[in-house]
Amino acid sequence: MNHFHPDIHWLTDYAAGNLPMSQALCISVHISFCSQCKKEVERLNSLGGMMLTTSDAGSTENTAELPTSHTDISESLRSQTLNLLNNTELMASSPGTVSVSSANDEPNNTEAALPRCLNKLIPNGTDKLDWKSLGSAVSVARLAAGDTEREVALHKIKAGGSVGNHDHKGREVTVVLKGSFSDQEGQYLPGDFLVKNAGEAHRPIASEDADCICLSVLEAPVKFTGPIARLINPFLRIHTAAS
Repeated sequence: MNHFHPDIHWLTDYAAGNLPMSQALCISVHISFCSQCKKEVERLNSLGGMMLTTSDAGSTENTAELPTSHTDISESLRSQTLNLLNNTELMASSPGTVSVSSANDEPNNTEAALPRCLNKLIPNGTDKLDWKSLGSAVSVARLAAGDTEREVALHKIKAGGSVGNHDHKGREVTVVLKGSFSDQEGQYLPGDFLVKNAGEAHRPIASEDADCICLSVLEAPVKFTGPIARLINPFLRIHTAAS
């Protein structure tokens, strides 16, 4: 059972197709583990269909009120969807939910299996990736996910190992794939979804029984805060699809 989930704003933007592909991938991975959030996405998809149906009838009359930019569309859609979610009378009469993409099917029960939505990026499994050492306990394998603004990568922490205490210069989205790690907020198990925003610090420590592998999407390099580790900060950079 997962304890850390994307909030309703993340799920709404995912269902509406408003997330960058890399962040949408993180949601897809999470809902391949989490039946609760998968059902919520199905409900949001159903609501989206209802909204399109009701808006078609008055589309010609409301042209002057249409949003003028992509950001306006996103905020407008999020607001409308949240209003519908709070309308219990409407939800009680809504039709059955629409299935999410088959890319979000449950992963196989074998320990080595990864969610199917990662198959194109990791066709031969994690062992065949080009892992680069970031220290004695941490290594990274960057993925060609097509995002020119964010780094998409797998991070592996050896069993019992830790990442130096660091904060963030930009948003970092992480989903645990295998093993587990903990920080001051709790313990994160396979499928758990966490977001760290600029200025938020933590020190991930892997469990003693297994290596921990996570999918991460970074908007900017992390910033180490320890007296020795922070000496490498000037050399840190993210590697995007355009790098």
